[in-house]
Amino acid sequence: MKMRLVVATAIFCMLLMPSIVSAHDQKEYNILITEDGLTPSSINPGILVETDTLFFRNVDDRQDVQHQILVDADGDGIFEGIDDFSTEWISSSCELNETGEKVDEDCNQHALIPLEPSNKLLPGNISMIHRVKENNQTIDVNFYINYSPDAHMADENAPTGETDNEGEITEKTSKEQILEMIMFVSFLAVIFVGIELIKPDEN
Repeated sequence: MKMRLVVATAIFCMLLMPSIVSAHDQKEYNILITEDGLTPSSINPGILVETDTLFFRNVDDRQDVQHQILVDADGDGIFEGIDDFSTEWISSSCELNETGEKVDEDCNQHALIPLEPSNKLLPGNISMIHRVKENNQTIDVNFYINYSPDAHMADENAPTGETDNEGEITEKTSKEQILEMIMFVSFLAVIFVGIELIKPDEN
């Protein structure tokens, strides 16, 4: 009976493995804010997916210079729409008190933009503006990012033909088919072991 329990547990773990392997690790993608602009100045397809986060890290140490990121969430070319948004102003440094806390709570040295529907963002090309303010004058520089849906979150019936990289889609589809086959075989094994467990022990 103990051996049967061990086997059942092992097969159950095998059944969980495809889900664990296929999960996408959320990541923060660093974009440096420098005196010369953003690095990188754009993000092409194949790097970011849904649920990733843009981390704008300020390394511009000029005094009295602030940066801001504006997002055209609805893709209409206007950055003042209802769904559009912007980060807080990002400074080179924030004054701290004797306990190490910020004197001005509104002072920021970095900004985060999650790539998710809660920000009214959908996978595809997103236009943004890097706004630089110095001596009450602002300069706007356009840039864009492109990110894809998380393949493991997408509906199996969703169309997969609209992409710039058809080879990548074929590879993902093959992997998904293999994982589905492994899950199916593992499911049958679990059923078989379960039947064996409920049989009366001959000993």
